[in-house]
Amino acid sequence: MSSDWEKKVNQEIENGLNAIINEIANVLRIFFFRVGLGFKKAWKNKKLFIGFFLSFLIPIVARIKSDYFLVDTKFYFKIIYFSTFIAPLFYMAIISFVNRKGDKVEEEFKKAFEEMGFIDISGNAPKLINIKHDELTGIDQYFFKTYIPLDDWQPKARLMESRLNKTIFEIIQGIDKQTVQMNALEGSVKVSDKLLWSNDLIREEGVLNFGKSISSEIKIDLDEQPHVLVAGQTGSGKSVLMRCLLWQVYCQGADVYMIDFKAGVEFGLDYEKIGKVMTEVDETLKLLETLIVENTDRLKKFREAKVKNLKEYNKKFKTHLKRKVVFIDEMAQLMDSSGVDKETKAKLEKISYCIATLARTARASGINLVLGAQRPDANVMNGQIKNNVTVRVCGRFADGPVSEIVLGNNKAKKLPEIKGRFLFKVDANTIEFQAYYFNDDKDFKPEQVERQKSQDEFISIKSSDDDLIIEDAPVENISVIENKTFDDIKQEIDVNKDLKQEKQDVNKELKSKNKTDILSSKDWDASNF
Repeated sequence: MSSDWEKKVNQEIENGLNAIINEIANVLRIFFFRVGLGFKKAWKNKKLFIGFFLSFLIPIVARIKSDYFLVDTKFYFKIIYFSTFIAPLFYMAIISFVNRKGDKVEEEFKKAFEEMGFIDISGNAPKLINIKHDELTGIDQYFFKTYIPLDDWQPKARLMESRLNKTIFEIIQGIDKQTVQMNALEGSVKVSDKLLWSNDLIREEGVLNFGKSISSEIKIDLDEQPHVLVAGQTGSGKSVLMRCLLWQVYCQGADVYMIDFKAGVEFGLDYEKIGKVMTEVDETLKLLETLIVENTDRLKKFREAKVKNLKEYNKKFKTHLKRKVVFIDEMAQLMDSSGVDKETKAKLEKISYCIATLARTARASGINLVLGAQRPDANVMNGQIKNNVTVRVCGRFADGPVSEIVLGNNKAKKLPEIKGRFLFKVDANTIEFQAYYFNDDKDFKPEQVERQKSQDEFISIKSSDDDLIIEDAPVENISVIENKTFDDIKQEIDVNKDLKQEKQDVNKELKSKNKTDILSSKDWDASNF
C-alpha cells in the first residue's frame, strides 16, 4: 500500500518537475524569440544599437560599485552580478515590445499592396523603408524599395488611395531605380472650400498671406520673394486674390500703384483712395521709368549702408524708405502690341522692357511686382519674367500648355473647379491651397486703417515726401537726375510745405562740403509721383 503511495507521490513530483521545465523552456523560447525581434528592429533602426552597447557597461559598473553593494553575502552578490551579463539580451527583448509608427504603417502598406495584387515577379510587395514629414506642406513622404518600375505605379494610384485611405499627390522616382517616393496625406484631411479674410492675419511688414493648404498657411516675405505672378481664367478668383494682396501691402504702409488698361474698372474708384491707378500707356511708362531710377538709387544706398534689403535698411535708419508695390491687372494688355500705331507699339515695348528690368534688378530694394494674367502665353511669360518672378500662383486651366507655362507642370489641369482654389509654386514645391476671400463691401475699409495708423506699428497710410532723402543716411548719396522723361514728371510734383525744412536739414549736413546747391528748384522727388 505504501509502495503504491510512494510511486504516486514520485509520479506527481516528476510531473511537477516536467511542468516546471516545460514552463521554463517556454519562457526561454519566448525570451529568445523577443531577443530575435529586438535584433531585427535594431537592424532596421541602427540607433537602437547604442542602447545595446551601453548595456554592456552594466556589469562593469556593478563590479566597480561592489564595495558599496547592499548585499553583504558574497553568494547573493555573485548571482546578481553575473546576471547583469545578460543585460544586452534583456535590452533586445524589451525593445521588441516597442512599436514604432513605421512598423504599423509598413504592415498596412504591405497588406494593401498584396490585396490589390501589386507585387513583383517574385511575389514580393513594395517594402516601406522610410517615412519623412515635410513641415512646409504638411505632406508625408513614403519611400519604398521595390523591383516594380515607376510606370506601373501611376495607373494604380487611385486604387491605392482607396485601399490606404490617403490622398496621393505624386509618385516619383527615388534616389535610384529601385526606390519609389510617394507623397500623400490622410484621406480625411481636406482643403477648405472657403476662407474668409481677417485683418488679424497682417502681422509683419512685407509678409503677404495668400490662403491655406491642407496643413499650413501659404505666405511669402517680399524681402525674400519679391515678385508674384497670379494666373487664372475668368471666375477663378484671381482678381479677388490680387485685391486681397493689395489691401495687405496698403495696410502695411506701402505705396500702391495699379496698372489697369481697362479704364481702371477692375480695381474700381474705391481703390483710388489707397493708391494711384494708371490707365494710360504714357503714365504707365513714366511710372516704371521712375521706379527703375529709384531702384538704382536705393541699391546704391543699401550698398553704402552695408545692408542687404529694405527691412535691414529701415531697421538701421530712423527715417524709413517706403515699400512700393506695382499691381498689373492683365499682363497681356501690356505685352500685346498688335493693332496699335507705331508710336504706341514702341512705348509698349519700353513698358515690357521696364517690367523685365524691375523683375531682374528690384529684388532687394523694396520695389515689388504683382503680375496678373488671365491666360498667360510665351509673350507674357518671357524669359526675363519667368526667371525672376519666382512665386507663381495658378488657378485651374483646362489645357495643359498654360499650366506648363506658369508652373512647369500640368497640375493646374487637375485642380477642382472651386472658386479661389489655386496652386502655389516656389522653387520645386507645388502646393494646392484655398485663397482668402476678400469682400470689398465688408473688408475694404481704408477709413478704419487711417484712424488706427497711430496705434498699429504695421499700419501707416501717410504719404512720405522724403523717402529718397533719408535722415541719418549718408547724404552724399543724393544725386540730381535730369532726363527728358523726368522733366515731364517733375512738372506734376507739388512742392509741399515740408520742403523748406527738408532743404535746411540737408544744407546743414553739407555745409562743410560747400554743396548747398544740391537741392535746387529743379529737383524732383519720385515718391510724389
